[in-house]
Amino acid sequence: MSPAAINFFGVMARAPMVRLALPFAAGIALARTGLFPPWSALALLVITTVPVVAILLRRTVFEQRWVRGMAVSSWFLVFGICWAAVRDPLAKPTHVSVDGAAVEERILHLTAINGISAKVVRADARVVAAMVDGELRPRTGTIMLTLMRREGTADPVAGDELVVRSGVEPITRVPDPGGFDRRSWAASRGMYHEAFAGPEQWAVIGHAWRWTDLFEPTRQRVSSWLAESGLPDRERALVKALVLGLRDELDSDQREAFVRSGTIHVLAVSGTHVGFIYVMLLFMTKWWGHTGRARRVRGVLILLALWGYAGLTGACPSVLRATIMFSLFTIAGMTERQNEPLNSLFAAALLLLLWEPHMLVEIGFQLSFLAVLGISLFSKPLFRAWMPHNAIVGHLWSLAALSLAAQTFTTPLSLYLFNAFPVWFLPANLIVVTAAGIAVYGAVALLVLFRVPVLGPLVVLLLTALLRIVDAVTNFFAGLPLAYPSIRVTLWDGLLLYALVLLVAIGLMWQWRSAWRYALVVIVLILVGWGHRAQQAHERVTFSVYDDRHALQAAMRVGRELMVYAPDTSQGSDWVRMKVERHARALGLTPRSLLGDDALLGAGVRTESGTILGGGLWSTPGLDVRFHTSSSATSVIIPSDVLVLHDIQFIEQDDLEVLTGSSGYIVLAGGLPWKLRAHVRKWCAERDIPCHDVTEQGAFQLEGLRS
Repeated sequence: MSPAAINFFGVMARAPMVRLALPFAAGIALARTGLFPPWSALALLVITTVPVVAILLRRTVFEQRWVRGMAVSSWFLVFGICWAAVRDPLAKPTHVSVDGAAVEERILHLTAINGISAKVVRADARVVAAMVDGELRPRTGTIMLTLMRREGTADPVAGDELVVRSGVEPITRVPDPGGFDRRSWAASRGMYHEAFAGPEQWAVIGHAWRWTDLFEPTRQRVSSWLAESGLPDRERALVKALVLGLRDELDSDQREAFVRSGTIHVLAVSGTHVGFIYVMLLFMTKWWGHTGRARRVRGVLILLALWGYAGLTGACPSVLRATIMFSLFTIAGMTERQNEPLNSLFAAALLLLLWEPHMLVEIGFQLSFLAVLGISLFSKPLFRAWMPHNAIVGHLWSLAALSLAAQTFTTPLSLYLFNAFPVWFLPANLIVVTAAGIAVYGAVALLVLFRVPVLGPLVVLLLTALLRIVDAVTNFFAGLPLAYPSIRVTLWDGLLLYALVLLVAIGLMWQWRSAWRYALVVIVLILVGWGHRAQQAHERVTFSVYDDRHALQAAMRVGRELMVYAPDTSQGSDWVRMKVERHARALGLTPRSLLGDDALLGAGVRTESGTILGGGLWSTPGLDVRFHTSSSATSVIIPSDVLVLHDIQFIEQDDLEVLTGSSGYIVLAGGLPWKLRAHVRKWCAERDIPCHDVTEQGAFQLEGLRS
C-alpha cells in the first residue's frame, strides 16, 4: 500500500465523525423521498436498535471491530430517516396548513429578517397560534412573511412577537426559466407557505429574548460608527458587507462584479471571515507559549471572540457552521488532543443537522461544507506539489492551492445550480481574498481608532485605498472576455464530475493507475451526455412567458436559438435583460436582441430563426402562439397551441368564446385588470380549458417537438 493510502486510512481512523455524519445525512436524504411516514420511521428505528445494542454489548476480537462500526453506521442511517421524518413540519397535525387559506388572526414569532426595502419587510416567521372560530389554537410551522411598512413605526426585528391578520397560502409561484426559485429556496429551509399583511394588518405585541440580542446595541453602534467614519459610500458598503454581512447598501454593479469574478463568497460572512478572526487571534497570542494554562486561556479567549463575532453578525447559519467548526478546533487544542480537521468538519455537520435536518438541502450549507472538505483533503497535497523558495511566491501559491482545493468540490455543484462558471476565479481570489483579510483587520482597527486624532483618519485613508483596489480588481476580472460563460450541467453530469474529481485525486494521491482509466471512462460518459442533450435541444421548441405582474415578456426557444419579445416600453430595460440572460444561461444559449411590438404585432410578416412573426402570430414548426390585444381582430381566428391575452381592459363574450374555442392554452399576461382575469379564469374552468394567470401563478412554459 502506498504511503498516501496509508495516510488516508490514518486520517479516517482519526475522524470517527465521518462514519457517523455520512450515514446520518444519507438517512435525511432518504426521508425526503417521502417513503417513510413518522410512524414507520420510528418502528424501523426500534427494530434496528435492538440488534445494534446486542452487537455493541457483545465482546469482539480486534480483527472483527469493523462489525461494530458497520452496526453503528447503520443505526445512524436509520436514525437520520427517523429524525428527518419526525422533524418534518408538514407531518405535524398542528401545522399552519390545516387552516387552509382562510384569513385569520395569527400570533407569529419572527426568526429572521431577510430584507427591508422602501415599502416592505421580508422575514421568516414561526407560527405560534391561530384564532379559529373565536378560539386561540396552537399552530406550528414556519412561513415566509411580507409586511407592508408603516410610517412613523419602528420596523420589526428578529425575536419580535406579532399578531397578523392575513391568509396563509402555499408557495406555488412558478419562477422564470433560469430565475430564482422561491419554492425550492423556501422548501430547503422548511417553509412551504407564505403570508402578506398590509400596514394595518399587523402589530408587534412583544419580544422574545434571543442570545444575539446581547449584541444588537453593539451592532447598531458599529453601523453608526461606520457612518461617522468618513468612508465614502461605496467603500462603507463594502466594509459593512465584509465585517457584518450587511449587503443592503451594495450597488447592483458591485454584486454583479463579485459574482462574475468568482469572489462573491468574500461578501457572505461565513467561514472565511471566522477563519480570519481565528488566525488573527492565534497569531496575537502565540507568544503566550504552549503550556497547559496558556492553551486554556488562549482557547477561552478565542471561543469568546468567535461566538461574540457570531452574535455581532446575527448568528446566520453560515457563521454558526464556521463558528462551531473552529470552536471544535479550539477545544481540541485546549485538551492537547490531535486535531483532525476532517473530524471537526463532520462533527460540526452532524450537530447542525441534528439541530435542523432541512439544512442538508440548503445551498449555503452544501457549498460551505464542500469548500471546507476540499480544503481539508487537497490543500496540503496541492501546496506540497510545489515548494517555491521565494516568500512572496510561496504566499501566492498557498492562496492558489487553498482556492483550488475549495473549488474541487464546489465547482460541480455550482455549475449545476448556477449554470455558469467564473473563469478568472483563481487570479481574482489571489488578490481579493488577501485584500479582504487585510480589510477585515483594518475594519476592526477602524472601529477602535477612528475617533483618535491622526490615527483614525490614517486608517480611513488606507482602508479606502484598499477597498478601492478590491472594487477595481473585481470589476476588471468581471469585464474580461468569457468571464462568466454559461455552462449547462444536469444532476447526472454533476455526479459524474464528482466521480471524476475523486478518481483524479486517487490517481494523484494514491498512485492507483486504474483510476486514470476510470477517469477517462467518466469523461467519455460526460461528453456522450452533452452530445445527446445537444441533439435533443435541436429537436425542441419552447414558448415561455416571463413572471411579470405588470407587463408582458415572452420568449421562444427553437433549437439553439432564443428570441425574446417585449413591448416597446421595456426595450433596453435592465430588468428584462437580466431575465433574458438568466434564461439563456440556463439553456446554454446566446440570446438574440429583443423583439418589439412592430415585429410581432405589426401587419407585416417576417421570418426569424425558423419562426414566422407578424399579425399577432408567432409560429414555429412545432408550436403556434397567438397574441390578442385590444386592437386585434377576431373575424379570422387561426387555431393555436397558446393564446396570450394582454393589453386588454374588456373582452366581449362572443369574442371570448371564439378565441378560447380555437386555442389549447390560455395565458393571461401581467397588467390585465383583476376582474377580466377572474372572468376568463372562471370561463375556462367551466369549459375545462387550461388557463394560466401570470399575475397569480408566475411564469408559463410549454414545450413541443419540431415537426
